Amino acid sequence: MRSPYKKSKEQVKINKLISSIAPVDFIKLLKKADNIVNPRSAKINKITRNIHETLEISPELFWYKSKGILLSTENCEILDRNRVRISLDNVDYEGIMDGGHNAFAIATFFVEKLFGKNLKDWDECKNFWKSNYDGIVKEFDKNISNLSNFSIPIEIIYPNDEEGAINQFYDHISEICKARNTNVELTETSKGNQIGLYDHLKKNLNQFEIIWKSGTLGKIKSEDVLSMSSIPLLTLQENKLLPNDLNQLNPVSIYSQKSKSVDFFNSVLEHKEISVEDKGKHTLKNSYVESGLDMVEDIMRFFDKLYLDFPNLYNKISPGFGRIKSVDDGTKKNKDKARPKPPIPKPTLFRTGKSKVSYPFGFIYPLITGVTELMEIDTESQKLKWIISPMAINLNDLEMEQYIDAIKLANYDPQTVGKQNLFYSQAKSIFKTYVLRQVSRK
Repeated sequence: MRSPYKKSKEQVKINKLISSIAPVDFIKLLKKADNIVNPRSAKINKITRNIHETLEISPELFWYKSKGILLSTENCEILDRNRVRISLDNVDYEGIMDGGHNAFAIATFFVEKLFGKNLKDWDECKNFWKSNYDGIVKEFDKNISNLSNFSIPIEIIYPNDEEGAINQFYDHISEICKARNTNVELTETSKGNQIGLYDHLKKNLNQFEIIWKSGTLGKIKSEDVLSMSSIPLLTLQENKLLPNDLNQLNPVSIYSQKSKSVDFFNSVLEHKEISVEDKGKHTLKNSYVESGLDMVEDIMRFFDKLYLDFPNLYNKISPGFGRIKSVDDGTKKNKDKARPKPPIPKPTLFRTGKSKVSYPFGFIYPLITGVTELMEIDTESQKLKWIISPMAINLNDLEMEQYIDAIKLANYDPQTVGKQNLFYSQAKSIFKTYVLRQVSRK
């Protein structure tokens, strides 16, 4: 074990202890340590299977082949005989920062050997550990000679005993964690989730099964949610209510370059004029942005509603949506000219309905971003509000003729529809006309 410096050469009030632990100590560690501080969550994959192979065939090489586990803790007490005592209670800042797949692979290897049970992901593993800890210890003791022939590298990051060290630890721990995870292509959404950029959305959208963190279960990609979340930010951008030093987002990018939407969203929420950073986490403090994010559920539900209704809207103006090459409505014959099978309804993007017709999203993305025309700025309350909620619209009341005609002129190509500014301008005009008509009736 390397003795920790009281004060680092880098003049940072954070220490790093490098050592190793035995499998029996790993079992005790996993009882307390979680990976909430880690922007990714481990699951069975090629990496974990390779680790299992090493532990099975050549466990003595694990020390050389693995980076091991990186832990963060607010308190690290150096004891005699090369022992340490750490705290792991504050799960937002303490726990497994990196090496989650190593920890998961070792744990699942033990469970497989001792109980013949296969665990698929981190949450399942932690639940099993919690429910069966005494049994794990008992069975491991019976098989200790077969399962203790390797060492696990470990690093511990913790604040030193200088004044202000704990605050510096809080300030830097997320940045350190992100840096240590970049070698596995950590997604921008996982990074944003790690520093709290999505907390307001997560609170509002907890009924949706969204994958906010790499490796966790879910049915909706966070990238799709963040694309929808960028739409109200477009209205704020247009009204110059976002910081001037931010890059502008083109509505077309919401369809054609989701990564740009994610980058734009993250840059807005991370900006010092929009959120306050404390202990490496960002808390939203801008009422315009906050109220805009409150609209996202309506936009997601409207996306699904429009996807379900668009074929009928098209056929109402120009019968033949099912004849478009990229559309599958179950009426086209297969290559053998056999009778087509009835289509199986598939969940919509945000899983609020099921559609028997499958077609590219490019046909409707301009209309989705067009809902910015349904929004207004309330300067008195400093909030973004709906003039008319998109979910309150009878889609048959929208004047879609020019939009449908433009699809024909684009040779029915969804990529052209989704990537040309013309369609986005037409979509805005459709909703603007709708609002003016509704207002004039009042």
